[in-house]
Amino acid sequence: MIFARALILSRRGINALVRRLEYDAFGIYYLVFTYAVLACSFSWPFPSVIGRALWHNPALSWAGVLLCLVGTVGYGLCIASLKESFRIGIDENTPGNLITGGIFSYSRNPLYLSLLTIYLGLLLVFANGAMAVNLSISVFLILRQIFREEKFLLQYHGERYAAYCQKTGRFFGRS
Repeated sequence: MIFARALILSRRGINALVRRLEYDAFGIYYLVFTYAVLACSFSWPFPSVIGRALWHNPALSWAGVLLCLVGTVGYGLCIASLKESFRIGIDENTPGNLITGGIFSYSRNPLYLSLLTIYLGLLLVFANGAMAVNLSISVFLILRQIFREEKFLLQYHGERYAAYCQKTGRFFGRS
């Protein structure tokens, strides 16, 4: 979904992929993570220490599948709500409009919340150290990015963003 949306926007002359060294590092991390998910799914080579199952519980695995589906639907709604403002990273030159409608009227960060829901679901499905490490690292990286984006949005959109923060929670519901 991410790259399809970025490609659609690039055809309209909008560069949705912000290039910075730190974003390249995130990209490398997520490529490693993607390999870990595929390795767990298809029995590809993977370090046995972090690939070893932490528990076996079919009910938790199915709950994980449900969380992955909910997170994927949420992510799709986010991309649809962002329209032309979709960016990967902070675009200081052409940031786009402040989006406060759609799914963003319920959470200021539904995209990141959707990602964390997917990662929690993957932990429940695969129940191994690799997914536990991924969830932990992702929580840290996502919180860091949220705080950076909030600072930028407050500087760029000013009072309009501050008012949005007053009525919409960082993660859930109304403030």
